[in-house]
Amino acid sequence: MIIDLNAYAGGWSFHPVVGDLKAVRASLRAFGVDRVCVSPLEAAWCRNPHRFNAEIYRAAETFEDVWPVPVLDPTVATWREELARAVRQPKVRLVKLLPTYSPYALPEADALLEALTKAKLCVVIQTRLEDPRRQHPLAQVPDLPASEVADAAERHPGLTVIAGGPRAAEIRSLRDRFQKIPNLYADVSQADGLDTVRNLSEAGLTEKLVFGSHAPLFIPYSALSRVVADLPDAAAAAILGGNAERIVRWT
Repeated sequence: MIIDLNAYAGGWSFHPVVGDLKAVRASLRAFGVDRVCVSPLEAAWCRNPHRFNAEIYRAAETFEDVWPVPVLDPTVATWREELARAVRQPKVRLVKLLPTYSPYALPEADALLEALTKAKLCVVIQTRLEDPRRQHPLAQVPDLPASEVADAAERHPGLTVIAGGPRAAEIRSLRDRFQKIPNLYADVSQADGLDTVRNLSEAGLTEKLVFGSHAPLFIPYSALSRVVADLPDAAAAAILGGNAERIVRWT
């Protein structure tokens, strides 16, 4: 099974993407993705990202293979109500945080992260949505250092924490922490470069990596290729789906 833990649906303000859910789902299904975990892309640029979660919930009712990943924001006063709504959704297993888009320092989300632990949900903490070189000069959003995601995982040992979109160099530099912190993982959606995923796997991080396509901002073919091109079958299977099945509370 191939599980995409980091996809989106919706529009993007600064360059055109084909982001309607049917198109995103079709683009991933064409390459054998069995389960698509989708967050609302428009949430990044709204002061109250919670308003876009309802559409993702409705979409998940339409497609059996689409699993909603709502965006929660601890700086919005209604985050507890929004979390309660997420818990009531039968297919929600993960939520997503976009700290650099609100923005807030990640320790400000500790109460939310503790609530997620109690709710037995997992969290994807996105380190970047867009390469800074592609950003509009009047809308610059800095990356969240992956080390801060590792810090959050250490503060909340009962919570499965997935760093969304860290660069390959960051994953390599944090190898010891990934191996030491049992609840910390990273998706490979932005681990670009020749043989990058193979090198990370050979560095002992196979069980710490999960598949994310970052569609529709990125091309699904490239996302799959970086995993399957040079990895042995067992390692590729673990990253493409086995690890996600193990760490996420699927039914």
